[in-house]
Amino acid sequence: FCLLLPYHIPFYIGKQCQIRNEMADCSHLKLTQIPSDLPNNITGLDISHNQLRQLGPANLTKYSQLVYLNAGYNSISKLQPELCKNVPLLQILKLEHNELYKIPDGVFASCTNLTELNLGYNRIDTKNDPFKTLENLNILDLSHNLLKSANLGLQQQLKNLRVLILDSNEITELKKEDFSFLSNTSLNSLDLSSNPLKEVGSI
Repeated sequence: FCLLLPYHIPFYIGKQCQIRNEMADCSHLKLTQIPSDLPNNITGLDISHNQLRQLGPANLTKYSQLVYLNAGYNSISKLQPELCKNVPLLQILKLEHNELYKIPDGVFASCTNLTELNLGYNRIDTKNDPFKTLENLNILDLSHNLLKSANLGLQQQLKNLRVLILDSNEITELKKEDFSFLSNTSLNSLDLSSNPLKEVGSI
């Protein structure tokens, strides 16, 4: 029996991750955890549309060169502290369409190079200062969550933030002090559409 395959068919066939140009595509494979046998030098990992329930530094120990991680469309309900401890170069983190409901302080403590964070379509209602260490963050998406307030922190932070997306939450009023945490930012786009706003103060 001889099987001949056209030269352009990828080496990985079937329910396996596709590896191309230091990018691993492990999406749509019904995975419950991040594979441990991917090349050590990958800089991008798409683990979206799977069945992951949690995400923490232990899952990423081997992949210290990651700059892009897409873990959207899973069932992640918990992020472990020091999420970026083993991926200090990470710049883009996509966690939309999961089951996150809170972001404990310290989760993003080592994510200092993060420029884009997508937490849309979860069940998050933030408290305290979960984003205070993200000094290089440009884009923060918290749309379609359960936020009751636009106030995301107790102190000035996110100095390089340009885009903040808060549409489709449960924000009913806006107060000037809600935005004090952004008083030293580079913000030029704020989306508060589709919130049940009843009162807007002087902001």
